[in-house]
Amino acid sequence: MVELGGAPADARHPTISELLEERLNRAPLLTGFSDENIRQLASIMDGPIHVPQGRILFEEGAPGDALYFILSGSFEVLKRDAGGAALHRLALLTAGQSIGEVSLLDSGPRSGAVRAVEDSEVMAVPIARLREQPDSPLDVDSRLKINMAYELAARLRRTNEVTVETLRSRLSEAENRVEMSKFIFRLLVGLCFYMFALGVTTALSKVVPDTSLISLPILTGFAFGVYRTVKTSPWPPSTYGFTLKNWRGNALEGIVLSIPIAVLIVLLKWIGVTFIPALQGQAVFDFARSTGLSVGEVLLYGSAYCAFTPIQETIARGTQASFQLFLTSKYKTLEAILLSNMLFSATHLHVSIMLALAVFPFGLYWGWIFARQGSLVGSSVSHALLGVFGLMIVGIPVF
Repeated sequence: MVELGGAPADARHPTISELLEERLNRAPLLTGFSDENIRQLASIMDGPIHVPQGRILFEEGAPGDALYFILSGSFEVLKRDAGGAALHRLALLTAGQSIGEVSLLDSGPRSGAVRAVEDSEVMAVPIARLREQPDSPLDVDSRLKINMAYELAARLRRTNEVTVETLRSRLSEAENRVEMSKFIFRLLVGLCFYMFALGVTTALSKVVPDTSLISLPILTGFAFGVYRTVKTSPWPPSTYGFTLKNWRGNALEGIVLSIPIAVLIVLLKWIGVTFIPALQGQAVFDFARSTGLSVGEVLLYGSAYCAFTPIQETIARGTQASFQLFLTSKYKTLEAILLSNMLFSATHLHVSIMLALAVFPFGLYWGWIFARQGSLVGSSVSHALLGVFGLMIVGIPVF
């Protein structure tokens, strides 16, 4: 007996023991072989070869230079997916079965890896040594069967590829279902938390004039949920927009894309002060005068708004990215933008209904920027610029 990887003690066996002959007789590939045929085959075999549990008999892509017969133990046939990251078991082979028989028909590389599930023994038939044996004339029936075997070998290789792709797809679907269940759980917890916060805000509004400070714990709660989603996700943080790749270009694009919306805000304000009686007499550019805040307070509130904008975008776009991962329709990007911004808009109800309605179209725009860039940079820059411009410079009355 020889150890896999070591030098054979007796590589050639001109005769075989009765026990070995009995084992080979059980091999389906040798069905119909006479005792003389088996002795002739055994004379060019190497082994028995001991393969310890967990040892790789041969790797995927290795040259197909030998055929193996399992004398004892078992082996699993493994195939890597397209990315080469995961191994999938295609078959389990036990004593009496053969391994690597496709090598008999073509000289292609191994279509999969083979690993010992337990301590096992095999006999090896070197293909080169087998081809040195004298050929006998073939009749039409034998030639057809051989040609059919060649065709079946080619189909088997293609089938292995399809099987692995199917397994990979099913594994991905299972991972998506697990992540979706986690996301829905956190989303429902967050919505319940928000409903309680909304109730508290309603009660406080009868006592204090300004309940906007309730935004801080609400944002913190939702941000924590998004953080946990990203932290436990099998996908990289860049999937949720956490990437600085091309951040300068994304930031510049966020500024440029904000210009037409800023012009639209000014136009809406002008229409309001021109045609709406309640707004007549107001300036198109308010510069926070109507709020009664000092310049220092305006700068402070503006800075705070810009500081919290990335948190708001993390919540909205993290939710959008999660929806886009789990939705399967043709328009999943659009659906993800709509769903995430409905939630984003609803989280402003504690401030005012007008603000919740006003932020919805802006959220759609920022969601489009995020889907376009795959980064939080551009949408955060645009959000900060348009928020400060609309609320403090133009003074859109949404509170």
